[in-house]
Amino acid sequence: MYANDVAIASFEELTAPLISSGPGLTAALRGLEALVRTEVPSLLGWSLTIKVDDACVTLTSVVPSTSSVDVRASLRVPLSAFVSVGLAGGMVFYASAPYAFCRLTRDFVPTLGPAPCRLRLDQDLNPDLASLVSGVREMSTISRLISVLVAGGDTPGDARDRLQAAAVTAKRTLHQTATELLRVRSSAGLAIAS
Repeated sequence: MYANDVAIASFEELTAPLISSGPGLTAALRGLEALVRTEVPSLLGWSLTIKVDDACVTLTSVVPSTSSVDVRASLRVPLSAFVSVGLAGGMVFYASAPYAFCRLTRDFVPTLGPAPCRLRLDQDLNPDLASLVSGVREMSTISRLISVLVAGGDTPGDARDRLQAAAVTAKRTLHQTATELLRVRSSAGLAIAS
């Protein structure tokens, strides 16, 4: 992968409180990247987005000095095609050669099971490649609240469930709910772990 280990570790740390995919996500990501790299010599890299409610975290891994102008082909693959933990989001591959992914999608449709109907070719030709990890602020707030709840005695799963239930009850996003709950705890003088 082009992304360094620090960026990958940051991405996994930010998303871990909301998903329980463990090391399977990284292994699946590396496997899918290797498969695409073998079939698409003009591969420039990829971006992976995990979405929970309104909170999206995106990890981008591209050849250094690549800009959106260099992207002439893209392939969007839903997470459900290579990870079976029910995550929303997807992985987008970028290549410098036009139509670079056409053969790949035809040859590997049987490998991906029912997900190919959601494969998207060349719909991400103007990507934002500026940052390695984006969505950090929103996911950090959610992770911080979950850490506070775990420090208070909840299991990580219970903390996720409590946050999701509070968001549904308030008809707000996870990020908005986490922000409000942290504000209320701070106003009440309750300890907040960093």
